[in-house]
Amino acid sequence: MPMFVFAAMRMRLLHGLDNGLGLTPPMGYNTWNDLGCNSLNEENIKAVADSMASNGLLTAGFEYLNLDDCWMASMRDETGKLQGDLQRFPSGMKSLADYVHSKGLKFGIYSDRGSKTCQGLPATLGNETLDAQTFADWGVDYLKEDNCYSSTGPDDFNQLFKEFGLMRDALNATGRPIFFSVCGGGDHGPGDNITYYASDPRGGAKLANSWRISSDVIEWQTCQMAYLADNGLEEFAGVGGFNDPDMLFGSAASWQMTEARSRTQFNLWAVLMAPLIIGANVRNLSAYDLDTYTNAEVISVSQDRLARQGRRVANESDRASKTSSSVWARELADGKVAMVFVNNYDCAKTIVCHRSCWDQLPFKTGTQLDVRDVWSHQSAASRGAVAGEDYEVNVEVGDGASKMLIFRQLAAVLV
Repeated sequence: MPMFVFAAMRMRLLHGLDNGLGLTPPMGYNTWNDLGCNSLNEENIKAVADSMASNGLLTAGFEYLNLDDCWMASMRDETGKLQGDLQRFPSGMKSLADYVHSKGLKFGIYSDRGSKTCQGLPATLGNETLDAQTFADWGVDYLKEDNCYSSTGPDDFNQLFKEFGLMRDALNATGRPIFFSVCGGGDHGPGDNITYYASDPRGGAKLANSWRISSDVIEWQTCQMAYLADNGLEEFAGVGGFNDPDMLFGSAASWQMTEARSRTQFNLWAVLMAPLIIGANVRNLSAYDLDTYTNAEVISVSQDRLARQGRRVANESDRASKTSSSVWARELADGKVAMVFVNNYDCAKTIVCHRSCWDQLPFKTGTQLDVRDVWSHQSAASRGAVAGEDYEVNVEVGDGASKMLIFRQLAAVLV
C-alpha cells in the first residue's frame, strides 16, 4: 500500500502518484551532461553540493542533486545489493547522501529497468524490491530509471509499463518518499516519438512523478523537437505528475545553446510545467546562466500552484526558410497568464497574439490587461493589452530568442 500521504496532499494529488511528492515540478541538477562518466566522483559531487548551496541555486528552489549513470560498481556485493564504485566514491553512497543532505539538498540516483544500465553496469531487472530498499536505506530522495537493455526492446508497451511499475511499487513500499522519474528515452534516437509515456492509460501519473516524452536533448534542434512534442500533452500533467522534455543546458556552445536559446528553453520549460533539472556545470556557471536560473518570476510560473501545463496558442512559419515564430501560454492560479513569444527567424521579428490566440485564453474579449516583462522586472514595452485585439511583441534577436510576459486583468469591459 502506498505510504506517507497526508490527507491534505491526497486531496490535491489529482494526477500524480499517491506518494505525496511533486506538487510542483522538481528543480535540481543532474550529472550526465556535466560530469558524464569520466568525471563522476565523490570529490566533484561534493563540489556540486557546495556550489548549489552557496551560489543561489538552492535558495532559488533547485533542491535535488541527482547522480546519473556510472555511479555503481561493476558487480553487486556478496548479498546481491548494488554498491557504489569505490574508486569513484570511497566513502560510500550513504556517506555521500549524508553530505548532500547536510547542505540542505536532496539526493538523487539512477538505475535502469533492464538487465544493464545504458553504460553496461548493473541494473534493476529482477531486483526492484532489494534496490528500492537499498536506495531508501542510503537516504535517496529521487530515482531516475532508464530504459536500456530490455530483453524485449525499448518499445514493448506491456513489458515496459510492467517493469517500470515494479519499481514504482517497490519505492512506495519502502515508506520513504522518493520522487520517481521514468526516462523512456534510453535506447531511442533523436526524434523518436515516446509521447505514449504520457498518453497510454498505463503511463503518465499512474506510472511516475515525471516521465520523459522526448528522446535526449543533445543540441538546439532536439531541444525544439522536445518542446514541440510536449505541446498537446497538457491533459496528462498536473499536481504530482509532469511531462519531461529533458534537461536544461545553459549557454553551452557545445550544445548550440546560445544565451538567448538557453533563456528560451528556461522560459518554455516553465510554461510547459516541465521539471527544471540543470545539466550544466553548476560549479562554474556563467553570470548569465546564474541570472537565468535564479529568476524568481520565471520560477514562480514553473511552480505555480494551479499546476496547469501551458500550450502553444499561436504559430507562424515560413516553409521556404524553415523558420517560425510562436506564442505559448500558461494559465496561473491567480488569474494571470504567462506568455512566451518565441522568435526562430534569423532576425528581429514582431510576433502577434491575434484573435485566434486570445480565443484560447481565459480573458473575456475586451478585458483590459496590464503586461509585465519578467526579465526586465518592469512593465512591458507595450504595457497595456486588450483581450481580443492584436498584441504585438518585438523580439529584437532571432535564432531562438524569446520574451516572457505576464498578463494581469485590470478591469473587465462588457461588449
